[in-house]
Amino acid sequence: MKPLASVLIVLLGGGILGVLMSTLPSYDSSLRPIAVHADAKGVGQGRLFAAELKGLTSADAISYAWAGTETVRDTSATFLVAELSVTALRKSLMIEAVWLGATGRRYSQSARVENAPRTLPSTWFQPGLHDTTRAVFELPEDEIPGGQLVLTARGNAILDSAVHLSAPATPPQKRDTLRLEP
Repeated sequence: MKPLASVLIVLLGGGILGVLMSTLPSYDSSLRPIAVHADAKGVGQGRLFAAELKGLTSADAISYAWAGTETVRDTSATFLVAELSVTALRKSLMIEAVWLGATGRRYSQSARVENAPRTLPSTWFQPGLHDTTRAVFELPEDEIPGGQLVLTARGNAILDSAVHLSAPATPPQKRDTLRLEP
């Protein structure tokens, strides 16, 4: 009788462990930013900042002046430029952006236009001051409709807020070359 009881205890313990492993969230999914979606007016407010998506434009090429030199970047995909209005709420901060495509893929900002004027990687936001900026992505054109812009404070955003700003249902206006001005 004792060997049978030992086997039953091991099987029961293994079953309980299997149920716990399949139902509990993983470490990565339990320690991530808390999603905050934009309200009816299109403004998303997290713990440290508020943001509004002012418009989207797509282009085959982007041009801008940097250090007195004219720069033109083209792509085999599509440039997506998101115009934003951002206000820091509690402290000075910088913001990171990711485009969450219609298929669920995540696209980071393009490093090829990091010297363009008023882009997100180079902008500090101050408490109480509204500032406009832009985030530039390179992605396939079919990832734009149904996608959304996700903004987080730069640095460790674990258990902080991630502001989700949805794109309009219609694709943005596409240009051959988009000029980025200061």
